[in-house]
Amino acid sequence: MTNDKYSESWLEREFIGYGYDMINPQWPGGAKICVSFIVQFNTGAEANVMEGDELSCSDFLEIPKNKPQPRRMEASENMYEFGGKEGVPRLLNTFKKYNIPVTWNVYTRALEKSPYWIKPIQESGAEISLGGHLYRNHFDTPPAEEDKLINTSIDKLQELTGDKSLPKGWFTDRRSNMTVKLYSTAHKERSLPLLYSSDSCSDDIPYWVPSPAQNGGLLMIPFSYDCSDLRFNARGSGWASPKDYWIHLVQTFDCLFEEGQEGEPKMMTVLLHPHIIGRAGRTRWFEEFLKYITQHEGVWIATREQIAEHWTKTHPYDSKKAFGQTKVPECGKISIPS
Repeated sequence: MTNDKYSESWLEREFIGYGYDMINPQWPGGAKICVSFIVQFNTGAEANVMEGDELSCSDFLEIPKNKPQPRRMEASENMYEFGGKEGVPRLLNTFKKYNIPVTWNVYTRALEKSPYWIKPIQESGAEISLGGHLYRNHFDTPPAEEDKLINTSIDKLQELTGDKSLPKGWFTDRRSNMTVKLYSTAHKERSLPLLYSSDSCSDDIPYWVPSPAQNGGLLMIPFSYDCSDLRFNARGSGWASPKDYWIHLVQTFDCLFEEGQEGEPKMMTVLLHPHIIGRAGRTRWFEEFLKYITQHEGVWIATREQIAEHWTKTHPYDSKKAFGQTKVPECGKISIPS
């Protein structure tokens, strides 16, 4: 007998979204754009044979041609370790300099290895969201195992931070088809409020979907890879220099800001990794972007939690308008002329 908890449940694919009837986010203060920064705190939580993984991580390194190996890779480990040693404090100091609200998305295995940074992150006023226990590709993880990891990460996050209200939001990033359902279910079973999920990159503004685990809706606050620093270290198309990254961030901001001026305010998400953006030359140009946006009027810089609270209050869940319910014709067989 199939356990319904571990069965995949699907919404209809959504290709229209808000369409031409674009919803007005009504960002606080009449802002023309909302900018959200997510810092991925995963240094030490990446795949490693020491953590029981078959292969050690070779993703998002300064030398992207490295291949995963069934043994420890000291050179690769060093590149992630830089994130904790230099990247984290450099980002904390940079955001503090410009009084920027930030969401630190943590993986609890990383926090276990560097609990030193918990207090500085909390004292910075940042939101702490949850990515899970291990930073790994969950797509082929059996649902029962992923469920266990999700609950382990909630327990450890609350223990390490001393905050029993966490997490309020999730961004697993490398998720499976089951991930959102599993952490929604975990929150339901714990009577722990879940304000949002960031595990979507299908829009420029938040939207509601029917919750996969309980009555009511789940607010999706999308992110994007195109404005992520990981493209410095990803194979294929990426940033040739820190200035290239700055140019793309500025042009993205300008386009969305102009749409906001024309009556359709949007949201821009910048996804960062301490071991990547924390390199000095990259931080220098990233700071130029912070200077640029803080010189504009009509910009709301917010954490994911602040965005979720605003959206829930301003645009509460309406089951009739939630995405993923538009019925589409079933796929028919296509006859090919002989």
